[in-house]
Amino acid sequence: MRPIDRYAAAVSQTLRAAVALGGELTRADWGRLTECPLWTVGDVYAHLVGGERWMAAGHPPVPPGEFQRWVDADVAARRHEPPGAVLAELADVCDEREAQLAMLPQPEMPASYPWGRPTTFEGLLRTRVLDCWVHEQDVRRAVFRPGDLGSPGARVARDVFLDSLPRIVAKRIGAQAGTTVRLTVVGEVGLDVAVAVDESGRAATLPLSEAEYPDAHATMSWEAYARLSAGRGDRADHHVWLAGDRTLGERLLAGLAVTP
Repeated sequence: MRPIDRYAAAVSQTLRAAVALGGELTRADWGRLTECPLWTVGDVYAHLVGGERWMAAGHPPVPPGEFQRWVDADVAARRHEPPGAVLAELADVCDEREAQLAMLPQPEMPASYPWGRPTTFEGLLRTRVLDCWVHEQDVRRAVFRPGDLGSPGARVARDVFLDSLPRIVAKRIGAQAGTTVRLTVVGEVGLDVAVAVDESGRAATLPLSEAEYPDAHATMSWEAYARLSAGRGDRADHHVWLAGDRTLGERLLAGLAVTP
């Protein structure tokens, strides 16, 4: 299966799961605050609708400097809509998007992220999977209905988080040349990876056989890693086992967030 086909299947599964979950919620659930700052469950659903409407319209460029206003506009426009109406709109746009995704464009077709950086259609669709899955989890945590932690969307999210790890180690936390960091994630979607910084200050993954004694080693659950990588919750909310240089380990945990 091509990556783009995998992303198309994952975004459909995630959105359909969100629709099914929404059908189980009460009006009180709809008003619960999520870990996405200032947004309720209903706001998250409005955001999902807006994002997929934008994709269905051909993901037109968002004017420079207007990203946050663009995000907020879809939420504000639906804030006073009945939950059933927002949910029905999400189901409708899911139908529209699935019909479009059945005839996928070429993966390398030029596109832009809504915050302006150029990408390909495949890259944009991959990011849509991440956004939709993270927000599905926002809703699930807010209404105490866990699930889909091992879904296709979760696995795409893991890949996005993992791709960012060398940059996080080398640039964001500024690990010195010769430093090796190991990250072990256990649970529904696991990983065990080491990242080393070379003499030029660049970081890359390396075989675990070459990282027997890392400078810092962090071990956590998949849900903790996903939440930290999505900027959800405080460090104190997550139980993490740290070995080696604890200061370096804490800097890693503080720098994991990759969502805009």
